[in-house]
Amino acid sequence: MAEPSLNFVHNGLRSTSKLVVLSLVAVALLLLDNRYDVVKISRNYIGTALYPLQWLAMQPVNIVSNGMVFFEKQQNLSSENKMLKAQNAQLKLQISQQEVRLKSMVNLNNLIQLQKTALPQAQVAQIVSSDTNPLADRFVIDKGSHHQIRQGDAVSDEHGLIGQVTSVQPLSSEVTLITNSNAVIPAMVMRTGVRTLVYGRSGSLDLRYFPANASLLRNDLLVTSGMDSIYPAGIPIATVTQAQSGNGSPYYRAQIEPIAQLRNSNFVLVIPQKHGQTAHYSADAVVTNLSSANHD
Repeated sequence: MAEPSLNFVHNGLRSTSKLVVLSLVAVALLLLDNRYDVVKISRNYIGTALYPLQWLAMQPVNIVSNGMVFFEKQQNLSSENKMLKAQNAQLKLQISQQEVRLKSMVNLNNLIQLQKTALPQAQVAQIVSSDTNPLADRFVIDKGSHHQIRQGDAVSDEHGLIGQVTSVQPLSSEVTLITNSNAVIPAMVMRTGVRTLVYGRSGSLDLRYFPANASLLRNDLLVTSGMDSIYPAGIPIATVTQAQSGNGSPYYRAQIEPIAQLRNSNFVLVIPQKHGQTAHYSADAVVTNLSSANHD
């Protein structure tokens, strides 16, 4: 009895023979395709029948290709987004800087106009530094004794009184705000002419001893009275936001707010002190021009 063979390789055509046979078949199909329409029709049917298989075979390739395109687009979009954000931040910074410059120019122009029309002897100075403490009541300007600035000179912006020069160096000076707790300003009510004193109170102003038998109304304007040798008459100091009399007190209970932009100004006017007739100021002219500057 013959034993079963363990050889799993069946004898067949060799590779060379296969190549020759397949080549002959291909040539025959080409000749038939050129001469007989039936072959062409059969080829079209076979191609149509095999199309779903071809489509399925191409899906993995398309998925990989589309995925690569998608990730490439996402990377490009991410890069463009970062670039646009950086450009947007830069443009915002430039706009902010332009707004600050424009505001400074408007402030400076108002001060120059005020100086020419109402305070010809005043000098325009720039604030060059201030304390890091937001509640600080001092700052430094770029004018000093070399520019005839003296200790005690009044300082204002285009809105009203800011403070007083308290320390002078050759090329710079220190200004203390009117809200300093040691500040005392001779003032009067512009509407009635009643004189009083305005006190600094650690970041705000105080009207302590305004007599109850005088007239004081909300929105009244307090200006410097000129009753000392420091502050010329007519510079706006504050507006009355609340005025209440009675309750047995001989004085009003009043609240006032500074008119000047105490911490927002970039340029200020340094007003020389009054000494005899060396400096003459018109209260009406000062108030009129400061009011027009505030309106602008």
